[in-house]
Amino acid sequence: MTYVTAHEAKIPALGFGVFRMSDAEVEAVVPAALEVGFRHFDTAQIYENEAALGRALTAAGAQRDQLFLTTKVWVANYTEERFLASVDESLDKLGVAQVDLLLAHWPGDTVPVEQQVAWLNAAQAAGKTRLIGVSNYNRSQLRAAIAASAAPIVTNQIEMHPYLGQSDMLALAAETGTPLTGYYG
Repeated sequence: MTYVTAHEAKIPALGFGVFRMSDAEVEAVVPAALEVGFRHFDTAQIYENEAALGRALTAAGAQRDQLFLTTKVWVANYTEERFLASVDESLDKLGVAQVDLLLAHWPGDTVPVEQQVAWLNAAQAAGKTRLIGVSNYNRSQLRAAIAASAAPIVTNQIEMHPYLGQSDMLALAAETGTPLTGYYG
């Protein structure tokens, strides 16, 4: 397996995302993904299939220490009362004590980036995640997140594919040492 190293974190280069998949689809396809070698699985609160992913991984006999799990906190949970509680809910649904990578899913427009990052740092400090990152942040938001974070921002997960090259974001990634994770939705 090929890995990406980001701020000393070793992340499988290819991940299996379950965006737009029903619970039944997740439970049917995840065992096949494991069989062909996937070990990095990506979900999110808004996908509403974290529990299905957890069940599928358990049913397939996947060993936790062999997996890299990513989930994302949805913007509706960007409050003092909801952020960490929603992470606990995600952990319960996934059936794990900790995810490998926790992302703030979108920057949103009501909560400052610095506060979002503070909550990510708090989740990491509480042992709920090994690593933190962001998703769908633009260049200025990514710069603000990096500046505000006590822990490294190990990725910015953005839409990136042959029809959307993201050259400006790639340049910023190289400048800051913050790799991009590409998705196509």
